[in-house]
Amino acid sequence: MTILVTMGITWVLLAAVLFGVGSVAQAAVLAAPGVTWMAMLRHPAFVAGTLAEALGALAHVMALQTVSMAVAQCAVSGSLAVTALAARWWFGARLGLRGIAAVGALSSSLVVLASVAGQSGTATDTAVLEVGLFVTAAVVGLAGLAGAVAGRAWSVAACSGLGFAACSTAVKLVDLTHPLSALTSGPALAAAVTGVLGCLWWTVALRLGTVTTVTAVVVVSEVVPPSLLGPLLGDEVSSAFYLVAPLVLAVAALACTVLARSGAAQAPAPVVGKSVPEPVPA
Repeated sequence: MTILVTMGITWVLLAAVLFGVGSVAQAAVLAAPGVTWMAMLRHPAFVAGTLAEALGALAHVMALQTVSMAVAQCAVSGSLAVTALAARWWFGARLGLRGIAAVGALSSSLVVLASVAGQSGTATDTAVLEVGLFVTAAVVGLAGLAGAVAGRAWSVAACSGLGFAACSTAVKLVDLTHPLSALTSGPALAAAVTGVLGCLWWTVALRLGTVTTVTAVVVVSEVVPPSLLGPLLGDEVSSAFYLVAPLVLAVAALACTVLARSGAAQAPAPVVGKSVPEPVPA
């Protein structure tokens, strides 16, 4: 294992921890009843969670520069396990045996997908790819809005994951050899737009559903598309990649179904930052 690959895996692990802890900290505020959007944005736990997510995104970008997209996306799949553990400690949420098995199966299957991928390749930016990214941004924005209006947590979470997936793909296309021109390039703009949409729908999804279930849907929709696109963007893959990928999709879909059904049984999040009124004496 080369030094670059070792550094890349280190970034992946760091991103997984930051994503997982950050999501639970945000969920603790978002799930509290009666909290307004302004109060949420000012709450220390939400600010800390957002900062952790931002640092995780930075670590993820660093990983994308040294390892393949499939391996870098393991940061996202690993964050699901971190989220489940942190949610149990913070919320007292209990997944049950089926939920725990689903988290384990989902994380393991995505790690297997990454294991059949190779090192990062050099992606070439084209007009077709840029148009595809902006079309994806439009679809994610409109579909996420429709899901939010309908109150469908899984739909909004899927749009969040697709936004993050498009952001990762766009980052892969950014030419960092010329930093100044890279900031105004099409891929950089696409990364900014899709990243903002991913964060927006992530926040909305957390208000509509439980943190572990929402994270599971986000993980699948964020990990699978870039992992499948990696070979088209120059990443190395083994001959087993195209055999493993369909199996991973099947396992991921089944695991998310199990988590969605068990999500309703999770304990509700405690009220964060709100005082309980004193009882009125008789």
